[in-house]
Amino acid sequence: MALIVGERWHWLGGAFWRRMLLASQRLAAVPATNAADGAQERVAAFEGFFHQYEGSVFGYLFRMTGQEALAYDLSQETFIRAWQHFDTVRAYQQPKAWLLRVATNLALNHLQRQKTVANATVPLDDETSPASSDPTIRLAERDLVRQALLALIPRQRAALVLREVYGLPYGEVAHMLGISPAATRMLLWRARDQFRAQYLRLGGQQP
Repeated sequence: MALIVGERWHWLGGAFWRRMLLASQRLAAVPATNAADGAQERVAAFEGFFHQYEGSVFGYLFRMTGQEALAYDLSQETFIRAWQHFDTVRAYQQPKAWLLRVATNLALNHLQRQKTVANATVPLDDETSPASSDPTIRLAERDLVRQALLALIPRQRAALVLREVYGLPYGEVAHMLGISPAATRMLLWRARDQFRAQYLRLGGQQP
């Protein structure tokens, strides 16, 4: 099986595929008949699946963490889990929602551990570039907006990005965060309010 070496796959490399194949070996054994053909078809299908969704997953995780290397690592873990459950996931009507739910859990868990271990807050005093005139739509595209976003608590950040950037309905956001739709609306209201306050505090202009 040839490894993919395209631009979008440079961060995966052989280690990613080795992890995927080891994970697949822990699943139920593939029947002997047509096993090789079935394995190749599954890998080819997963390659297409990855190309289709990796941009959305990485973009979401970068907005959540603000760290490119960490976003790559969490993206890799998200797709490892997708590979482990690929036969089920690819049959979903909206597999991207499943991927974003996994990515959300990974990001929130990591940020919670980071907060517990380091007791750190997001710095807000770095130099920033001029902000976009429409920060709600162009979240995290410029440093000023990215810093305002990272100043939110993780659950507010997740809710805001899932709703405003990815356009998920309230019910889906609620499901991903494990809260009620009413609680989601309140969380989003606070997130928008806090985002606007942080954006203006950092020097942004009122849209």
